[in-house]
Parts: sequence; structure tokens; C-alpha cells
Amino acid sequence: MKQDIYERPIKEALIRMTAPVIIGMLITFLFQLVDTYFVGKLGTQELAAISFAYPIYFLIVSLFMGIASGVSSSVGKSLGEKNTKKAKALTTISLLVFMLMTLCLGIGGYFMISPVFSLLGATEEMIPLISEYMQILYLGMFTLIGALTGNSALMAKGLITKSTIVMGIGGLVNLILDYILIFGMGPIPAMELKGAALATVISWVVILLIMTGLLAKEHLLSLTAIESIKTTITGIQEIFTIGLPAVAAQILNPIAIAIITRIVSQSGENAVAAYGVATRIESLGLTGILALSVILTPLVAQNFGSKQQARLDQIVSYSGRMTVYWGFLFFVILLIFAEMIGSIFTDNPEVIHHTKNYLYILGISFPMFGLVLITTSFFNGVYMPKDSLKLTLIKSLGFTIPLAFVGSLFSLQGVWIGLAAANIIGGLYAGRLLKQWLVANNSSLVGHHPIHDYIKDLKYLFFKNT
Repeated sequence: MKQDIYERPIKEALIRMTAPVIIGMLITFLFQLVDTYFVGKLGTQELAAISFAYPIYFLIVSLFMGIASGVSSSVGKSLGEKNTKKAKALTTISLLVFMLMTLCLGIGGYFMISPVFSLLGATEEMIPLISEYMQILYLGMFTLIGALTGNSALMAKGLITKSTIVMGIGGLVNLILDYILIFGMGPIPAMELKGAALATVISWVVILLIMTGLLAKEHLLSLTAIESIKTTITGIQEIFTIGLPAVAAQILNPIAIAIITRIVSQSGENAVAAYGVATRIESLGLTGILALSVILTPLVAQNFGSKQQARLDQIVSYSGRMTVYWGFLFFVILLIFAEMIGSIFTDNPEVIHHTKNYLYILGISFPMFGLVLITTSFFNGVYMPKDSLKLTLIKSLGFTIPLAFVGSLFSLQGVWIGLAAANIIGGLYAGRLLKQWLVANNSSLVGHHPIHDYIKDLKYLFFKNT
């Protein structure tokens, strides 16, 4: 892929950037399932141990994924302005600072395992198993954050395929080492949970080393680019301008999921199981939209930095339609195969029934949910992180949780209806905020009706050869 991605035709850039990210996300989902499968072979307690560990791990990663948005946006804007020296300095500073921050956080977590996980409900018998897993993860997590930071910088330069291949290599290393270190092989003893954690950290180290080499090769990494302490502080401030609101937005997701799970639990264990299965299917099926939202921030930032308003208009138009098409296609697939997909994960008829209802009801709102995601990414790209956070806050706390609670007063199906309504209302609200930005920036899309674009696409699809 060319370095100056903002010079590519927008439709081509969106497709070529999104495709490898989709593959990378699918690989990630697959390896998560494999990890869970291997640990599950050790026993129920071991599986419960990594289940307790996941919320803390997810919270830390969410914190730095938000900051990574700041890195992606800041580096992308600098590249769009043709300021390669600043892009190099921002990448180097963020890599060093965020790895150091995570190392300090990991050391603190290492010594706080017992009280933290006791608060989460872990019994005294579970704490030693959790410690086996989390001690290694805590001390090695800085390598993962370094890899994620480097990945954000590479994506800002348009090197999506290369960064995806690197993540895939790390996933493959994790897969192989999981089996060897958990169960043992030849002279290598079975390390069980310690082995699972060690395999994960080694894969992170591999990713970080390769990613660092790529950053150096692409002239995005150099200690000489950091001229002074003032440069470092200024760079961190710029990254945090975007990153801190994105951090808050990232944290809202696990909080909302926890609250919805609590609401669903009132309908029994089968309902909770169905919610877990359905949300995993949902995440897998919406991979295209999730990938599009990931690449949108650096692409928008590059064009925003180079003041390409016409191209920003095209990004809004094309990404919006791609989101709607993907969401609608996934919904159609669910209408046909929802029950069969649900039965892959369980043979409990009640769980399958609840899962099917969730997917049927929520499916119709997937396009609108996707529009919320890409709008938040767009706002991060044009240096409006507060608007991005505002949208996420109102969607989660103003629509999702209250409507799910109201629905729960009637039935479990009422919860699903509440969640779907929240997606639809959230999408409408996202459209309103985006329209305000378009008007303020004299966009050519003001007054333009998207329905005409959809009709044009349909005509091209069905009548292009007539």
C-alpha cells in the first residue's frame, strides 16, 4: 500500500484498508476461542480463573486502546501535513511513555491480585489459580501496549496489511506455544495456567519486536527526533487531547456490558448464557463495521490534516453506505441461519431460543449501531474527541441502559427490544451530530439526500450490464 494514503481514491482506500483489518480481527477472535478451549481442558476452576482475569485485562487494554486512537489521529494528521519529523517524534514518544506507564501499572497490579480479585467475587481457593495466570500477564502487558501503539502508528501511515500480518504471526505463535506450554511436550514440562500466560506474553514480545522493526524501516521511529523535554510533553499533550476522551468512551463499553448482563440475569442462567452467545455472534458478524471504524480515524486524520474537505465528504458518504450494507446483509443471514448458528454453541433449547430472538430483534438495528461506531471514529479523526465521547456517553448511559431496564420490566424479549431501540435512536443522534459538523465545515453533503446514493448503487448492482 502506498505511503500517502490520503492521495488514493476514497472508495479504494476504504476497501483496501478495511479488508486486512477484517482478517486480523477474525484471526484474533479465532485465537481467543482456541485459548479458551485449551484452558477448558484443564478443568472448570482453571476456566473460571481466566474468566475472572478477563475483565481486568479488558479494562487495561481498553484504557490504552483509547490512547492508541490519539496516537493514530495525531500521527495521521502530522503525515497529512507532510510533517514526517513530528510523526516520527510522536510515534517514538508514545511508544516509550505508554510502555513505561503500563509496566508501572502492571507492577502495581502484581502486588494487588488478592484484594482486587476478591472484590470481583473470587474465593480464597481461586486466588492462587488467578495469580498463576495474572502475575505473568501483568509483568508482560507493557509489550502488548507497545505493540498496539506501534500498530496505531503504522495504520496512520496506511500500512494496514503489514501490521495485520504481524498480528497474525503473533497469534500463530500463541496458538503453537499454548499447546506446548500448557500440556508440555518432550523436555518441556506442563505448566498449565502459567504456560497459557507465558505463551501469550511471548507472542506479545514477538509482535512488538517485528512491529518495532517495521516502524524503524518506515522512518517512524528515532530517538533523535525527540529534541527536548518540551517536545516530549507537547507530544504527549497532543495525543492525550484525543486519547483521554477515547479512553472514557472505551471504558463505557465494558461497564455497559456488565450492567446489561446484570439486567439479563434476572431472567435466569439460560438468559445470561444466551446473551453471551448472541453477543459473540454479533461481534463476529459485525467485524466488517468494526474494522471500518478502526481504520476510519487515521484515514480521516490524514485528509483532515491536509485540508481535503471534498475527500472527507466522500469518506462520510462511502463509509456510511458500506456500514448500512454490511449490517443489512448480516441481518438477512441471521434471518435464515440464526437458529442453526446458535445451536453450534449449545444444545440447550431455551438458550437457542433466547439467542435466536436476540439476533432477530437486534439484527434490524445493526446498520444504525454501525453508524454510531463510524461517527465516533470520524470525530476522533477531525480532532473532536469531546463530541465522540458525548455520542458514546449518550448512547450508552442515555439510551442503552435505560431502555434495556424498561424492557426488562416486561420480559427478556423486552430487553432485546430496548437494546434495538437504543441502537436506532443512537444512530439518529449520531446523524444529527455529524450533520452539524458538515454544516459548520461547508460540506457538499449538506442538503444532499443519501437515498439517492442508495438508489444509484442498486441500479449499478442490478442494471450495470443492461
